Amino acid sequence: MFENKIKTLTARGDVALGVGMPDASEILAKLSVDTGVDFLWIDLEHRPYGINEVKNLPLIARRQGCMPMIRVPGLDQIYFKKALDIGANTIMVPQINNAEEAKLAVQYAKYPPEGTRGVSPDWVMFLDYTFDDYLPYANQETAIVAQIESPEGIENIEAIAAVDGIDVVFAGPMDLSASLGIIGQIQHPELQKLLADFPKRVAKANKPAGITFGDLDRCRQAIDEGYRFVNIGSIASLGANGIKSVLPELRERARK
Repeated sequence: MFENKIKTLTARGDVALGVGMPDASEILAKLSVDTGVDFLWIDLEHRPYGINEVKNLPLIARRQGCMPMIRVPGLDQIYFKKALDIGANTIMVPQINNAEEAKLAVQYAKYPPEGTRGVSPDWVMFLDYTFDDYLPYANQETAIVAQIESPEGIENIEAIAAVDGIDVVFAGPMDLSASLGIIGQIQHPELQKLLADFPKRVAKANKPAGITFGDLDRCRQAIDEGYRFVNIGSIASLGANGIKSVLPELRERARK
C-alpha cells in the first residue's frame, strides 16, 4: 500500500524515470503522472510558489501510483514537515555538503526513533486511509534524495552516500558547473568527467546516483553511465519539443 517505487526500482538495478513540474498546475500534474512516469518532481526551491499552491499535487501523483517528490528550499525541519504532511513520499534536499547535513536530512524526514518528524500526516484522509494505515510504514516509505552542488559536496560524495537513510545521491549538472567555475558549460570536459565518475563514487555505498537533463540523448547517456534515478524534463518541455517536431511537416503539407 505504501511502497516507494523509487526504492524498489533502484534496489533491483532498474531506473526510476520522472518528470518535473514547470508550474503549480493540477492539470499539468495529472497529465504528467498519466504518462506512467515513476516520480513527479515538485520544486519549492527555485519556483515562485509555496506549499499551499502545490498541496494537491502529491495526492494526484499517489492516485496514479507515481511517487511525489518535493524538493524543499533547504535543510529546515519546517519544510520537511509540510512537504511530507501534504503527501510527498520522497524529499529532495539541495546543497548537501557533508555527512552531517545528510544525517540531519534523514532525521527531519523520519518519525522517532529514527528521526524527529512530528506526527500529523493529514493527507491520508483524502485517499481514504487512516493514520493507523500509514504510520507503521511511513519511515520505510519515505525516501531522501541528497543533492550535491558545492565543492565540499563533491569532495564528500562517498561519505554522503554512506549515510543510512540517504536513498539517492543526485548530481545537478548546472549547479556543479558553477561549483567548478565553468558555469553553464555543460559540455566542458571537467564537468563531463565528474558526471561520468559520479555513479561509480556513489555505488561504493551501494546507493543509486541521480541526475536531470532536458535532452533525451543526454538522458540515454546518463543511464549508460550508471545513473538509476533520472529526471527527463517536464511535460511542458517535452510537449513543446513534440509540437516543434511536427510543425515543419504540417506546414510543408499545407503548401502542397
